[in-house]
Amino acid sequence: MTVTQRAGGGTAAPAGPAFTPVTGRLRATPIDPVDEIAVVSETEVVVRKTVREDDPYLEGHYPEFTVYPGAFIIESVFDAVLRLVRAHRGERTFVEPAEISSVRFTTALRPGDTLQVRCVCQPGHDDAGNDTVRVVAHCTNGEAKAALVKMAFRVLPTEEPTGSGAA
Repeated sequence: MTVTQRAGGGTAAPAGPAFTPVTGRLRATPIDPVDEIAVVSETEVVVRKTVREDDPYLEGHYPEFTVYPGAFIIESVFDAVLRLVRAHRGERTFVEPAEISSVRFTTALRPGDTLQVRCVCQPGHDDAGNDTVRVVAHCTNGEAKAALVKMAFRVLPTEEPTGSGAA
C-alpha cells in the first residue's frame, strides 16, 4: 500500500490508481458501462461508472425506487476486461463472455452513486486450448461492497465475432 506524505508532516490517504476518462463504446451496449479506467498492471484493471438519474435505462428499473440494474454491473466488468486485454494484446483483440460462475449483489446502486469495479484477471486456456481470462471483480460503492462477480472470457485474436450486434 502506498501512503502519500503531505507537506507539513501529515499523511494522506493511500494513493489509488490514476484514472483516465473513457470516451466511446468498444461494442454494442445499451449503456456506456465505464466512465473512467485505470490499468494497474497486466492482470488488474479498475473502472468507475457514475449512475446518473437522467439515464433513460433507469426509468423502468424501478419507477418508485430506481436502482442500477445488476446486468449493467456485468457490462462494466465485461468492458473493463476488454479494455485491459486490448491495452496489452492490441486494439483488434476481443473477448467474449464464456462463463459466469458466480454473482452476488450485496448493495443497490442508486442515482448519484459511483460504481467502482476492480478486476483481477488470470490468463489461461480452456479445454480446447483457447486463450481465456478468468476474472474476479470486486464491485464497490464507496466503502460498501456492491457485488462480487466471478466469470471467464474467451480471448479472440481479432475483432468482435460476427453477429454480436456491434456497430
